[in-house]
Amino acid sequence: MNYFVASAFVVLASTAYAGENPMWPKSLTWTCGFSSVIRCERSIDCAATAEVGEVVLDYSENRLTDWRGTIHPIKRHYVQTIAGSPIASEVKIELNTNEVVWLSPADGAGVFSDNWIGAMVSPMTGVIVQELRPLICKPTK
Repeated sequence: MNYFVASAFVVLASTAYAGENPMWPKSLTWTCGFSSVIRCERSIDCAATAEVGEVVLDYSENRLTDWRGTIHPIKRHYVQTIAGSPIASEVKIELNTNEVVWLSPADGAGVFSDNWIGAMVSPMTGVIVQELRPLICKPTK
């Protein structure tokens, strides 16, 4: 009986560890900067503009603070790893506004860089139907 309980504990512990976000060991708070925004309008092609800003991703408080200072609760986030992909793993973060942040490690092994890169995609209603902000995220220590 003790062997069974110990085996079950090991399986549960390894499953919980496997599901952890790979960004967490570096920091629970990340600052993500952007230097451009791509906007797609309903009747016109998409266009890039030079805009500088940052978002703060705070896993400990389960929220993202955008470039305007508005706090958005994280609806859910998960890690995706695809067998055979050159990308070690991706983190997808969904906000309560239906905005999505996709991030992957700049250096999958974490030897040369702690940075994660990706994009924040913001679906919208009205004349502008979509915005995309390329992100470079650094752990806050």
